[in-house]
Amino acid sequence: MDISKYIASRSFASFKTSYTKSIIRLSIMAMSLSLAVMIISQSIFNGFQKEIARKVFGFWGHIQIADMRVSRGIEPFMIQISDTLKNSIYQIKLPGEKEPAIRHIQSFVVFPTIVASKTEIEGLFLKGVGDDFDWSFFSGFLTKGRVINTSNNNREILISSQTASRLLVDTGQNIILNFIIDEAPVKRKLKIVGIYNTGLVEYDQKWAFVDKSLLQQILQKKSNEVTGLEIYCNNILEADHIKDYLEEELLPSTWYSETIRLKFKLIFEWLSLQNVNKNFILLLILAVCIINMSTTTMILIFERTRMIGVLTVIGMNRWMQQKIFIRYAAKILINSMIIGNIAGYGLCYLQDKFKLIKLNEEKYYLPYAAVDLSLLPILALNIFFFILILVFLMLPTLIVQSIRPVQALKFR
Repeated sequence: MDISKYIASRSFASFKTSYTKSIIRLSIMAMSLSLAVMIISQSIFNGFQKEIARKVFGFWGHIQIADMRVSRGIEPFMIQISDTLKNSIYQIKLPGEKEPAIRHIQSFVVFPTIVASKTEIEGLFLKGVGDDFDWSFFSGFLTKGRVINTSNNNREILISSQTASRLLVDTGQNIILNFIIDEAPVKRKLKIVGIYNTGLVEYDQKWAFVDKSLLQQILQKKSNEVTGLEIYCNNILEADHIKDYLEEELLPSTWYSETIRLKFKLIFEWLSLQNVNKNFILLLILAVCIINMSTTTMILIFERTRMIGVLTVIGMNRWMQQKIFIRYAAKILINSMIIGNIAGYGLCYLQDKFKLIKLNEEKYYLPYAAVDLSLLPILALNIFFFILILVFLMLPTLIVQSIRPVQALKFR
């Protein structure tokens, strides 16, 4: 039987003075609040990063394939897509993996236009999509109407709420698209069937969605000629390896593949910088917790000075005595963590459910504070929190080593 455990469990409840009891209660309250704030901070930072990344990937996929000349201007450099190529991409398996690495492939055509309503004009990029386009992302951001039908040469268009506001138009109305093809003007009348708002202002105000075959007909291209492919991976962490495999094994030398993390590097670097803020906040709170628990432990040691003297006289070694106070601290810490987890995770759940904290969507790309309710990061935070504080609590318990029995037994 561990005698330090027995003494700690029997003697902890005997802190009867109102002063010591108040210190323990305040310590539990402070530690609970600190852990709750740490959980909320981590969940909000992680939720913000994941939600912004989800929006960018939803807009562009995880990997794009296009002609190398596309980045040199707005001219419609096309690549010819075959079923053989798409099947080869779908069958990609990385070393050590049993399942295919690709979840979905969709083709697109991009071309600029001048949009005219009855009173306003606006320059936009049109993204032509077909039957293979996955609408699950945009369907969640529709503010009015529906997504377009991608039947042959369909005359429908999906625009953003920013574009609708600038053009003073709404669903059900018609707009005119103006193109310059071989130095000749070409016009098409399209009906607005839906309005979306992803919150990514830089993209929303520039892009509208039409039927891919409409742009192919205007540009006099075949049905298998597209601007590029968007590829969705089953595991986003494998995107770089898949991109390298595509370039080395499958794609012609005049094509290129690029991950969206690299294509929009500034956005993802900005998201990575949020980790600096998160880590600073967590470490600052953790430092406060260590100071708080160290102070509380020292008070408990001074309260038990006489007990230390008695235990020393009867032959208990100093390490066993230190373990008694470490167990005191661990009990306070565990009680604090139970309360802190309930409070922190509970508030995060309420935010996720009811969206209580609102944000300026133009500045933060989100209309509310997103939270990540994944249990693994919270569990990792709890383990790190518990172990690190207990390790640092070894320092204040060293006071036990310096207490002399004669002085301790005289202590009142």
